[in-house]
Amino acid sequence: MEPGGFLQPHLPSPPQSSHGSPALRGPILPETRSYPLKRGSGKESAVIDHVDGKLLEISRRYEKRFNSESEHKSASDAKSRGYENFGEAAKDLESITDVVWVTGTPILQTSYLLSIALAVLTYLPSFPFHPRPTFRILNKLDLAFSSLLQGSNVQTGQRLAGFEGLFGARGIDTTKRVRMRGIVEKTRVAVVEVASKGSSITDNGNIQQSSTDEDMVLEDETGDDNEYQDIAGEDRSNWEMEVARVYERTIVLLGESLEPSAANTLE
Repeated sequence: MEPGGFLQPHLPSPPQSSHGSPALRGPILPETRSYPLKRGSGKESAVIDHVDGKLLEISRRYEKRFNSESEHKSASDAKSRGYENFGEAAKDLESITDVVWVTGTPILQTSYLLSIALAVLTYLPSFPFHPRPTFRILNKLDLAFSSLLQGSNVQTGQRLAGFEGLFGARGIDTTKRVRMRGIVEKTRVAVVEVASKGSSITDNGNIQQSSTDEDMVLEDETGDDNEYQDIAGEDRSNWEMEVARVYERTIVLLGESLEPSAANTLE
């Protein structure tokens, strides 16, 4: 470990046994529709409009990050102010991830989840490292991508809507799988680099000596208070183990269907 840092800048390989980290209780995917949205239907259009609007709102808040004017905004103006830390962005991205997942529509799930994963990759280096929300959103995306790649929920084994007659990764075309692998591998590197920087938000939500209640807000608003253990005082190696597990399920499944050289493409 480097002075003032979090991790040395190297990328560990995913461990063989990785579920049930002592530092993080993994999120679960919400239950999906029993059948996909009909192509071109009013419901599909409503979902697309909603998700596009939310992603645009998130993007605008990211562009206004650390904007000093936001200090004068009231609670009712929260949606218009810039993000102050990655946890705020991760909470919004996780919320829209759930909406996309519930659609049970592979074409929407794959396209939007790739956009969300790219946003995570883009936003991470712009903020101090914030372990809990970082690993939470990455864990959920890993569950979603790996489920789509095999055509069934990796947590429950239940066949996904829209994958009847499909077998695993064949339900996602090669172009999207190549893009997915590019994002996944770049994110694994980005997490190591961000975590190794001197400035980071600790497990209790502190940046050095500055405190914030964001972690509690994240858990309260997502309704998953019990998903994380209170790890105050625990060895920070717990988070180091989480770094090694970033997108581990997805990268294994992608490795079974793509040549290593294909991962160099990122649309």
